[in-house]
This record gives sequence, C-alpha cells and structure tokens, in this order.
Amino acid sequence: MTIPQHLRRHLAQALAIMAITTASGSGTTLLSPLLREQGKDPVAIGALVGVPAIVSLLIRIPGGLLYSQRRARPLLGLAVCLGALGFVLYPVTTDALVLVFVGAIYGVGYSIATTVSMALAIESLRPGDNRGQALGIYAAGMSTGYAVGSLVGGISGDSLGYTGAFRLAAVLFLVAMLPMLLDRSEPPPLERSAAGSAAQPVGWRRATSFAGLLLDPVLMFIILGAFFLNVYLTQFNTFLPLTMLPLGFTLAQIGLVRTAWSLTNTLGRSFGGPVLNWLGHHRAQHSSLVLQAGMLMLLALPLPLPAYIGVTVMAASGRAICFVANTVALADIDPTRVSRGVASGVMNAAGDLGNIAGPVTGGFIARAVGLQSFWLISPPLYLAIYFGLLLALRRREQVQSVPAAV
Repeated sequence: MTIPQHLRRHLAQALAIMAITTASGSGTTLLSPLLREQGKDPVAIGALVGVPAIVSLLIRIPGGLLYSQRRARPLLGLAVCLGALGFVLYPVTTDALVLVFVGAIYGVGYSIATTVSMALAIESLRPGDNRGQALGIYAAGMSTGYAVGSLVGGISGDSLGYTGAFRLAAVLFLVAMLPMLLDRSEPPPLERSAAGSAAQPVGWRRATSFAGLLLDPVLMFIILGAFFLNVYLTQFNTFLPLTMLPLGFTLAQIGLVRTAWSLTNTLGRSFGGPVLNWLGHHRAQHSSLVLQAGMLMLLALPLPLPAYIGVTVMAASGRAICFVANTVALADIDPTRVSRGVASGVMNAAGDLGNIAGPVTGGFIARAVGLQSFWLISPPLYLAIYFGLLLALRRREQVQSVPAAV
C-alpha cells in the first residue's frame, strides 16, 4: 500500500518534531533534579531552568524571519546539533555561569528547531488538504515526544546516571533530521504562488512593528494562551520533581507522572475540536486554564502516586484543549498579512515568555513560602493575572469602538 505524498510529508514533519520533543522532554525531566544534586537552591534552579527560554525568546522572531521552505532543512540541522551539544555539556558542568552558557546553546537549538518545524508544517498545507488532520498529526507527534521523553528521561536517569541519560537525549535530538532527510517531496505550490510570494515581505515589514502585530485580535488570543499555558507547564515540570523527591519517589516514578501529562495531551487533542465547537475558542481557553490552576493547587497535598497521576491527567486535559485552540487560530491567520514564519515565531515567543516567568517567579515564591505552599499561591495568582489582562483588553476594545459608533 502506497502512502500518498501529502501524508508522507505530514508524517515526516510529525516524526521530526516527535524526536525533538522526545529529546527535550527527556532533558527537562532530568535538569532540575541534576541541579538539585549539585546543591543549587530553588531560586538558582528556577533561574537556570529559565535560561533556555530566555534565549529562545530572543531567537524566535529572527528564526521565523530566516525561515523559508528551501532553508528549512539546513536550519533544522543546525538547530538539532546545537540542542544535542547543550545536552552533552549539562551533566559535566557545575559552575553557574557556565551553566548559563550551556543553557543558551540548548535554547538556541530548541528555539530554531521548534519554530522552523511548526512553520514548515503549516506552510506545507496545500489547497484541499484536511488542515485538521494534518495539524492533528503534527500536534500528536509533538505531545507523543514529550510523553516518551519524560519516561525515557526518568528511566535512563535511574539506570544510566545523569551523564548517560543526557547523552541519550542528545542522540535523540540528532535523530530529528532523519525523517526530514528521507522525505524528498517537492515544496508545495503555495511557496511559488502569488499569495505565497507576497506573504514573506509582509511578514518582514510587520515584524519591525510589534505594535501592529499585537493589535491583531487573533494574535492576542494566541499570545495569551501560549504564555499562560507554558507558565503552568514549566512550573509543573520544574517543581514537581522537587516536590516528589523528598517524599521518597524515584526519578522513574516522576517520569511516569510527566508521561501521563504528555499522553493526556496527545489523546486530549483528539477531542479538542468538538470541545471548541461546543464552547467556542475563548470560553474553551478560559475554562481550560481554570481547570489547570485548580488541579495544580492539589499538588500541595502529600499524594500517593495514583493521585499524582489523576491530578496530572485532569490538568493536562485542560492544556490539550487550549493548545488546539491556539494551533487552529494560528493556521487561520492570513499569510498575506503576517508570514507563517513570523506568526509561528510570535506564538512560540509568547510561550517562551511563559517558560521564563514560570520557573523564575516560581523559584522566588517557593523559597519564600516553601514548595507545598507554592502550589497554593502561584497557580491562582497567574490565573488572576490572566483574567485581569482579559478585562484590560476588553476595555481597550470598547474605548476604540466608541469613535466608530459616534
């Protein structure tokens, strides 16, 4: 049975992002326990975990501007090599300043790899392609990688030690190039079409005016969702191991809990579409963030392993729904107004801001009140900020609509 060319293209992109997120999920599962073993305090751990996100934020828009379908493979090859190098250096580095440099190397690689792969997945859609199926395959590959990576990271950390486990993650990063090298399909006609050729210059011009980008209501919806989703994700990833390890749980058990999170994301995205049709994009995003905040607060309790998994499944279900809303909104952006590369960069940059805010502010809160109280303070605090920003944006829209009504 011959697989259609368009499906081979979508599968290659899904396998590539799955390899990237498998490596990332494995490395991030190991990073905060590694830093804890080195004697770093919660503030230092939060800051060092946030370094790759800070660097990713700085690289997102330039990476999006450099993107084109013909440059995608060379950019992806450079990115995965940098990511692998960062993982090789992490376990052999103890000095805080050098760890910042290592985190920057990994951050550049991860940023370019995820920005380019998402832009390529969206731009490769041809007229007549089933966007829901294509983007669903890509999203499933992404979340499956995180699921497998968390489990691989936990098991390899227990069996191989930190050095061997990080080297395994580096190899997984390099594997991301294989599906793209094996896929020799020609770029879709969209890149050579009039609309496609006009989209890229517009993306360059609008990227020089972030005010213009931020005034786009669709982009604002994407930015808020991506930011707060990643605040909760990075706080979960960073502080869950620090919460569970003193209770006697092993790295493999922590990896199992994180795997439950990622598997739920994979499965949850399959029912994200019907939920969006039922609630609408905005209400689905609001309710899913409320669900995540409520579930994360339960981590303040000394739970048994099955309860940790149950809480994780519920929180991850909310993330899955919100992620689908953002991905569909990104695909709906008119490429003649904002290029796919720039739109992908903006979405991922908002996520990077969440990656920074989550562990860094979480570290200060955890040091001030302790890890147990941290879960009772940080999730509802960020939820209040989210709804406060929504109210501010709504007031701005009302003010702007007054002259038009007069």
